[in-house]
Amino acid sequence: MRESMEVLIVTTTKSGDAIKKILVGVDGSDKSIAALKWAAELAGVVGAQVEVVTAWQTPFPTIELVAIGLNLDLSELNDRPERVAEYRLEKSIIGAYGVADPEGVSRIVTEGYPGLVMVERSKEADLLVLGNRGHSPIVETLLGSVSMHCLTHSHCPVTIVKI
Repeated sequence: MRESMEVLIVTTTKSGDAIKKILVGVDGSDKSIAALKWAAELAGVVGAQVEVVTAWQTPFPTIELVAIGLNLDLSELNDRPERVAEYRLEKSIIGAYGVADPEGVSRIVTEGYPGLVMVERSKEADLLVLGNRGHSPIVETLLGSVSMHCLTHSHCPVTIVKI
């Protein structure tokens, strides 16, 4: 019979300082929610704050709305992409934490290409956490991979959570 083993997680930034701020990009997908769950667990261990970010672009990809099951009047969508992004952020936080307003979590909803937004925000983070895929493979082929962009351009270490 094996004895249980205790694991000590020691995480530091590239400068050797403790992780104080974890940046997590979400889009409402199961993979981004898994990334946020992972980041939440790490934040609990190291005592870090979590900043959850989602970005939207114009023109807004309405096909994505069908994929995430959003049931809105489509006539409003082109005028309200920020509202849909807020919905995705809320869905992700509730999916990861089980509550809408967890302690130690800040939210950012902003316009822009997600890869560029995350790289810019990574300047003030100690760790960037992303899911390995948000959109469908077809959309990612056309738009490019946010994860790959962040891996190659981030200003802080990046963790890609794969489920």
